[in-house]
Amino acid sequence: MLVTHLVMLALFKTIALLSIAVLLAAAALLIPAHLRSIDMAVIEASSENGRALETVLGETIRSAHVGSALRIIEAAQLSPAVKRPYMQQIQALIDQRPSLRASGGSDRILEDFLELVQSDRSGGLTIAPLLPQLLPRSERASLSGMLADSSNANVAALLDARDIPGLLRLHPARHAAGAPFDAGILTLVLLVEGGHFSPALAQQIGQTAAQAALGTPAAVRTLEDFVIATLSLGRQLDHRSLADLAADAEKLADWGQMATLFRAQPDRIDALYTSLRFEGAPGPVFDYLATYPETGTSDLDIALKNGPVAVQQILDTALPIYRPAGLARSVVEWLQHYRPQSLVELSRSKRQIALALKATLLVLAGFAFALAMGAAWRASLREVEPVGWATPSVAARNFFTSLVVALTLWTLFEPEILKSHNNVSGTDSAPRIEFMVADSLQSLKTPVKAMQEINQVTLLVLALFFIVQLVIYSFCLIKLKEISKQRLSPALKLQLLENEENLFDFGLYVGLGGTVLSLILVAVGIVEASLMAAYASTLFGILFVAILKVLNLRPYRRHLIIEASVHAPSKSTGTLAKDIEL
Repeated sequence: MLVTHLVMLALFKTIALLSIAVLLAAAALLIPAHLRSIDMAVIEASSENGRALETVLGETIRSAHVGSALRIIEAAQLSPAVKRPYMQQIQALIDQRPSLRASGGSDRILEDFLELVQSDRSGGLTIAPLLPQLLPRSERASLSGMLADSSNANVAALLDARDIPGLLRLHPARHAAGAPFDAGILTLVLLVEGGHFSPALAQQIGQTAAQAALGTPAAVRTLEDFVIATLSLGRQLDHRSLADLAADAEKLADWGQMATLFRAQPDRIDALYTSLRFEGAPGPVFDYLATYPETGTSDLDIALKNGPVAVQQILDTALPIYRPAGLARSVVEWLQHYRPQSLVELSRSKRQIALALKATLLVLAGFAFALAMGAAWRASLREVEPVGWATPSVAARNFFTSLVVALTLWTLFEPEILKSHNNVSGTDSAPRIEFMVADSLQSLKTPVKAMQEINQVTLLVLALFFIVQLVIYSFCLIKLKEISKQRLSPALKLQLLENEENLFDFGLYVGLGGTVLSLILVAVGIVEASLMAAYASTLFGILFVAILKVLNLRPYRRHLIIEASVHAPSKSTGTLAKDIEL
């Protein structure tokens, strides 16, 4: 009866601890914070119920920047009901000032030029790109004549560079095929004269043009590359939208990165322009699309729907959107109905704290699981005096088991942590800098950075194998402790040790199995880690089994052999004396 009571008590304790482990794991999964991705709940929380996007559109339309407003509306994919009032305001502005169709927004210099050439201003809500308006020879002559007396030294330097020799891909303005280069120079002249570039960048452009006019080869190449980037932007954007991007450029390379994005994805001009506007710098947008060529476009589109704060959030973290699959997806979708908004806000505003809290809860869940397994094991050893919870080997087993459970759960629900973010430099969807910018995609993903990313995954796998071997080592120490505490003869204890020989070799089996499994996962492409991690599994198994047998098992077995030899002579001597007496 007492035995049955103890068994039921142990069963109840095991179930209770397992329930606590499940609750702690569920609480951890409620936190929408991930190591190598950003949760959709965080993106949606950044939308502020559309208020941030509404503010940007309101400011843009009030400034009569109709070209920019139309692009933001298209990129945000607003519903017809939300979109209609904005379109009505834009239509009213264009009806009031038809020149906005050609300029995209208020600009005195461009409007004076449009008056001079009597530009066609019909076309409904269609905003004309700037470059096609400057390609005709008569328009270029009118604009250059209008700005010939400019007091801006940078403008004068650009105008003097229209006929420079030594161009490799374009022709100077005087050439029969010189319209593109001349139109690109005049586009830069409009932006510099209008003060749309920062003073430092405008000065750098002017100095480059002046050096190119003197025939400096390096300056000629730099100016040609800069003009080509301007052509890529000007053929897609109206003047006002182009001016907005010019305000965000801090150096020549920024202008080149913008042009590269537009060349790489010509069907996503509105989305790219809006992303650049919301972020305020081209570098994060370029790096994000280069790092995630497969999912970056769709993730950025999702962020655009949720407004500027969401775009800044995803670009600042430089992480893809979290997409669980299989069982993990079902569990996450079920749990999100019970997720408090405070956890979402914590993950959005204090991501590191949210990650620390999630890791703590997962480790606690693993610790509860380890205690449950320990309770079940203790109940199965009714004839053996169990080892106490405070024993160092038991404490180590529980601790390392909790780490294994935590890592396993985190990897199950976020398998991206086992994958490197390296991508092939030749991927068609990745942006490439073809002309002016030295930082091509190949240089962005340098071998050193690639090795760092691989090492992160490799170190994680190494840590997992190491902790698993520590858990097995702790179990073996506990078994040695249990055998030593039993009130049995040394000879019988030696037989028990021989019976547990397979347990003591279990680390080798797990190590070999880990190596084979790792090689399979690497070959299939599920895990992107170094082969060193795969072979380290066997190495850890060999080392821990060697430590166990040399430092723990061998001394204890030697002690038992000596004890057995001490008792054996006394027993044989007593038997011999009895025979003599008989």
